Amino acid sequence: MTNITTMKALRIHEYGGQSKLLEEQVALPNVAEDDVLIEVAYTSVNPVDWKVREGWLAEEELHQLPLILGWDVAGTVAKVGENVTGFQVGEPVYAFGDLTKDGAYAQFISVNAALVAKKPQKLDFAQAASVPLTSLTAWQAINQLADINAETSILIHGASGGVGSFAVQFAKRLGATVTAVASAKNHDYLRTLGADQVVDYNTPDYLQSLGQFDVVFDIVDNDVAGIYDTVKATGKYISTLKTHELPARYDFAHERVLVMPNGGQLSEIGALIDNGEIKLPEIVEMPFTSIGEAHALSETEHVRGKIVISI
Repeated sequence: MTNITTMKALRIHEYGGQSKLLEEQVALPNVAEDDVLIEVAYTSVNPVDWKVREGWLAEEELHQLPLILGWDVAGTVAKVGENVTGFQVGEPVYAFGDLTKDGAYAQFISVNAALVAKKPQKLDFAQAASVPLTSLTAWQAINQLADINAETSILIHGASGGVGSFAVQFAKRLGATVTAVASAKNHDYLRTLGADQVVDYNTPDYLQSLGQFDVVFDIVDNDVAGIYDTVKATGKYISTLKTHELPARYDFAHERVLVMPNGGQLSEIGALIDNGEIKLPEIVEMPFTSIGEAHALSETEHVRGKIVISI
């Protein structure tokens, strides 16, 4: 790369609404000895982006302001740290970056090499940027927290979003019987992903007719009345946004999936994509100048698939 010292980036200096996203010229990230500097082609917008922007995680003290948001990245290796041997300059890669560090709403991002994987060959950069955070969340929930086999029944809330689209497919790969909850307009889409049964959350008392499941994966965490009653006493309830305080009458297990960056798992997911075993969520592509608009769209919590951003 040429001797570039600054880059464009979108940062927040304080928590709040979309107006807090400021385009600035900032210094190029430092590249530590175990890092890969990636020239960003595309990033994506995930709900965690605007929740961090609004200050939902402020009390956890994960971040230091000013902060560049956006932790999904697909792009090209621009530089490698002196200890890095697995990647070469010019190589196409993708990653979910460290959530505690600056993200990819920028021209470059520095990521520990252990979190980076080679871009799936079948995907362009826009498609690849839609994969990391959502697929890893689903992978870690389905493959690590849920005990799934051919006898397992699973209920997935928020099934048509980025995480849900992958979760349906990962659960089906393991042989589960999948019931997916989403609005009626997304039912055909979910059937193409392999869902055995689709349910409209707009139907009154829809949960009461479903019976009980071995696993309930609640991606929405909307505390809908009756959701705990859909979990078998011997089953497990998995949430994403928070750990739930369950009433004492429930005996099932409960865990929260707190997604962790993992280059090895991204390599496995990429192989499944290249082999045609996993379909991508639908993507909506928007320019860098429209990230605020993309946040507004994501905040509706009714996005099918993923929003990707061209840098």
